[in-house]
Amino acid sequence: MLLRLCGSLAVAATMFAIAACTVPPAGEPRAGVPTEPSDDLSLAAQLYAGTPRTPAGFLADPPPQSFLQVTTYHLKTRHLDATAPTQHELCTDLWAQALAWSEVVAAQASSYLDLVGNIETERYYEFDRVPHGDPQRYERMRVFRCGYVDRGGVDLDTPGDFAGTLNVRPLDAAALGGLAEYLWEFSEYDNVDHAVVSSAAGAVTTGLAHTLTLASLERGSTCDRVSLSEWTTTADPATGELRSTVTPLREFSVHRVGDTVVGC
Repeated sequence: MLLRLCGSLAVAATMFAIAACTVPPAGEPRAGVPTEPSDDLSLAAQLYAGTPRTPAGFLADPPPQSFLQVTTYHLKTRHLDATAPTQHELCTDLWAQALAWSEVVAAQASSYLDLVGNIETERYYEFDRVPHGDPQRYERMRVFRCGYVDRGGVDLDTPGDFAGTLNVRPLDAAALGGLAEYLWEFSEYDNVDHAVVSSAAGAVTTGLAHTLTLASLERGSTCDRVSLSEWTTTADPATGELRSTVTPLREFSVHRVGDTVVGC
């Protein structure tokens, strides 16, 4: 899935806080997005350090701290049917159906996943499980509520611009921003050597838009490359139809000399 955004927002997990932002006039940079060489070096240092990975006010979905390993994921079509023609997140508005799907996946594990808790939010149902006999591994299985978002029609293996239907009402900038940040948590961009530079509502001719400005670090033999891109998600306020795109912005090269980051 792909999205594109602008300013600063409040992913990954399932509660969202959105930060309001003002879209800069044409030709002006978004707040927080590097424009000077010194800014580039600061961003590169942030990527090398691995923290912070999101801007202030970004959605937080911290895992429980009392386990050796915590895995959070949404149940998808191929969790239930390995031959499903497309892969996307499941949704239902029935708690019992979500539990039944969770049970199917729990039974498929090499060691049955015992149910130790569950959570229900306006966005998803969560079933918390641990492998039988191995209580230090914690799995948070989630199922979207269709009344929040329906990802039917999305193909995660062959991403296009269609990103599903956002059914929450009112469908406003905050709702779209919350979804954008949440989906980031389950994307390839929520990973080592990646960071969100900014997250904010965007300006479009019609409808709503939210853009996440992303940075990634690709390590090389002598020089490392930092790439900046925008992941923008748009929504039709009437139908909830979602579209998303990722647009490359620019790249620059750096390397480290001791603890100092310099241009390359």
